[in-house]
Amino acid sequence: MTHYIRAIAIAIGLGITPVIAAAAPATVIGAATAGQASPPAAARTDSDAAGQPDTVAVAALHGVLLDASTGQPVAHAVVRLRESGRQDYSHADGSFHFDDIPAGTHTVSVERIGYAPLQRRVDVAPDRMTHLELRLVPSALQLSAVIVTGAGSERGADASYRSMTVLSDAELRRKLSGSVAATLAGEPGLTQRYNGPVAAQPVIRGLTGDRVLMLEDGQRTGDIASTSADHAVTIEPLTAERIEVVRGPAGVLYGSSSLGGVINVIREEVPRSVPESVSGTFTAQGESVNSGLTAGTALTAPVGSFAVRGELSGRTAGDTRTPQGDLPDTQLRGHNAGLGASWVGQKGHAGAAIRDFGMSYGVPGTFQGELIPGGHEGGVEIELRRTTARVEGRLLGTGGSLRSVEADANFVRFDQRELELGGVDGPVLGTHFRQYSSTANVRAHHRHAAGGVRLEGAVGASGMFRDLGMAGARTGSRPARNYSLAAFAFEEFALSPVTFELGARYDWSRVDPLDTSPSSIGDVRRRDFQSVSGSLAALYRPTDVLTTGISVSRSFRTPSIEELFSSGPHLANYSYDIGNPDLHAEYGLGIDVFVRASIPTMHAEIGFFRNAISDFIYYAPTGDMDPRLGQFPVYQAEQSDVVLRGVDGRLQWEVVRSWVIDGSLSYVRGVRADDTDGDVALPAMPPLHGALNVRRDGARVFAGLGVEGAAAQDRVAEFERPTAAYALVNATAGLRWTGFGRLNTLTLQIDNVLDTTWRDHLSRIRQVAPQPGRNIQLLYRLTI
Repeated sequence: MTHYIRAIAIAIGLGITPVIAAAAPATVIGAATAGQASPPAAARTDSDAAGQPDTVAVAALHGVLLDASTGQPVAHAVVRLRESGRQDYSHADGSFHFDDIPAGTHTVSVERIGYAPLQRRVDVAPDRMTHLELRLVPSALQLSAVIVTGAGSERGADASYRSMTVLSDAELRRKLSGSVAATLAGEPGLTQRYNGPVAAQPVIRGLTGDRVLMLEDGQRTGDIASTSADHAVTIEPLTAERIEVVRGPAGVLYGSSSLGGVINVIREEVPRSVPESVSGTFTAQGESVNSGLTAGTALTAPVGSFAVRGELSGRTAGDTRTPQGDLPDTQLRGHNAGLGASWVGQKGHAGAAIRDFGMSYGVPGTFQGELIPGGHEGGVEIELRRTTARVEGRLLGTGGSLRSVEADANFVRFDQRELELGGVDGPVLGTHFRQYSSTANVRAHHRHAAGGVRLEGAVGASGMFRDLGMAGARTGSRPARNYSLAAFAFEEFALSPVTFELGARYDWSRVDPLDTSPSSIGDVRRRDFQSVSGSLAALYRPTDVLTTGISVSRSFRTPSIEELFSSGPHLANYSYDIGNPDLHAEYGLGIDVFVRASIPTMHAEIGFFRNAISDFIYYAPTGDMDPRLGQFPVYQAEQSDVVLRGVDGRLQWEVVRSWVIDGSLSYVRGVRADDTDGDVALPAMPPLHGALNVRRDGARVFAGLGVEGAAAQDRVAEFERPTAAYALVNATAGLRWTGFGRLNTLTLQIDNVLDTTWRDHLSRIRQVAPQPGRNIQLLYRLTI
């Protein structure tokens, strides 16, 4: 119990309380048009580089958004002040308002479906109201104005050093599925490891598990999804505002284990702004492939200087239909609820939130009477629940080089029960996991100039505590505690015409088993790990159209509790896993080169990567069956030096007004580098994947038709079966309209229109069962 008290004390100790400041009344600033964004960082003056208020005086910024072609007001746009994180929605007359903000320089970013994103720096005079007129250029390209993940601070998407994917607004709703993994699958460099519709995990450039950091508003989720293919990611995508993905190890500053990348689901459950009135969304979705129904709402309301956010959603579905019949034991039901509140003042915010996520889902054991290798004939029912409490705060700087200080912490209680079904005496509890975890982070951001060079960066520290316990008839591993501490720093500076970013991170981690009894797997004992990781990135923008970048990252990952101490069956994963308590830490050296081009009617990006990982840990099939029951294939934890390299990219081209050709490509090749011929394939490597879509994105009507598919995967590891190529036809159509001043969207999406039988190479059940068949989805969304 003392470990839990210590973790909570750390979390509370890192909280901050912003300083309250007074309010203000006008300066009028002329119109800006989309495309007139801030100059590149290398071109900014020292005063521009401050990019933040440099006095404590109070000011106000009011503005209006107009259509650049018609002059009509633009409603329902997201208007954001990047430095402070304040946000507002434009009203029916196009107006937006920010009161009680610090005087000085602010960066205004605007995003709206059907328009090009816009950024504008504006000087706000003290003790006055500044008025701003912005004109948005209609565009059917789906781009983001800002990104927050994998960077030292929120920045313009065109200034990102990373290979990024951002899903928001229309694109997020069109791709919305029952899990984060399924929602992202098909994006450049991303696919999913499939073990049923819920037991699915994201794969980035061939890597998954805890090599991909799953974040919710920048914090780890505290579940056990990364430990096994049958475990669900406990994040509800329905109520997400946006999902950001950093491909590759360049997200090392978010955590040492990010060899594959970072996925950050952003919902802002602790509000950073006080809205003028109640705002939010209501979303409902139905789908035919499993008779599924999902509905949820998220609302934020003003209460004086406080903002209160509430969220509630539910999800239910039956068995998934495939072109060859229903896949039994794939039903699900779940709920998601959250409540957050924060005080918001001129100099920052402080708040807290709680969340409760619960789900029950099935993992199939048979298909049409045929047993899935290693499966349980009656299937497996998994019941889980995650309860989270979090605090966060942000204090804006009062002048000088200090820009802001941020702190956040959470405490998570996670419970998961795996029930074996179909027994004569009813369900049997195979495994019961219970985990308590806590994370805490503190960061100090700065901006200043030295010797004519603009410097921007941060220093910070983080800590994590994890206590994993297990019981049941088939535990397969041992209870253990995991502690970690980290310190990091990064710096960005410009040496015209190139802008650089350097980051460094020190990590210490301890894995402490609570059961050290003798075992056939070896000497079960406490293990300590420590290492330095970091990244170096360079961004070159020869013109406003073209951007090139390169990043080199060294990453570090400690073996997981399961990889060290497993020794037994994992029923829902169709395997008998044998760990190795002598495993070494993994070290990765990643290189990522990208070229990005953007004009008003076209946006293209292509990235090339190479990720060399020494002592890569993987479960290799031995070809044997478990010694106890002879039912489960045996997998042994092994280590090898491996190299993953490939390419991914996307092109959006508005060929004529509102008509867009959208194509993407992803390829990764993984080999064991320490083999004599250097060309032994790694298991579970996704094949070449591509998609081509033609869509019309009008202001009111949108529609699209496309094809996505994958090549055959015949480069397989020992005991792994190849898969055939496939191609799927998908279609979408929908309407947007304004009723009673609210934006309404109705989207019809048909996946696998031809009901094609296909098998995903990363599906754990592909030897017996195909992937889902035709799915008709209808989604309604009301923006308040």
